[in-house]
Amino acid sequence: MSIAALVFAALIAAPSDWRAESFDFPLRFAPSIPFQGKEHVRFNPKWDRFDDDAGFSYVVLWDVKEVPVEAADIEDHLETYFNGLMSNVARGRKLAEPARSVVEAHPMARVPGWQQGFGVEIRTFNAFSKGEPMLLYGEVSQRSCGKGRMQILFALSKSPRDRPIWNGLRAVRTATTCEPPRS
Repeated sequence: MSIAALVFAALIAAPSDWRAESFDFPLRFAPSIPFQGKEHVRFNPKWDRFDDDAGFSYVVLWDVKEVPVEAADIEDHLETYFNGLMSNVARGRKLAEPARSVVEAHPMARVPGWQQGFGVEIRTFNAFSKGEPMLLYGEVSQRSCGKGRMQILFALSKSPRDRPIWNGLRAVRTATTCEPPRS
């Protein structure tokens, strides 16, 4: 996918067929994540085809008031996020309460345009399907956007980071800027 083929919804540059959602902090399903700002989400069109390589592949951007962020913070925030998300969805779908999510973050090579990056593995459950265990792979990038604002971008997929879906996820990250496009 070329960067020129990407379009913007909120602040995330993604193909026009990627579904977009935005939420204010505090997040309804994870109110203890201590940020002020917005969450923007873009879902790959095959996100809900869980047996496909592109299944459960999406990008989340937290555009928030700037605070220091370390690997331990990323782990804590993602555990809180997925515990709240999967519990909330499981209740709505009348599934058994999922086990607690576990996140491991490790430093990764710096991504151009971002100050720090982490590779993550998220052991969680897919409450959007049948509540089966799921391992998500991710790349988390963080940067300052000036004026007391920062962005944390999460590229996530059930496919390992060497699979083709990651080319598209990384293209979205590359094309996403601190400022929304002018109309």
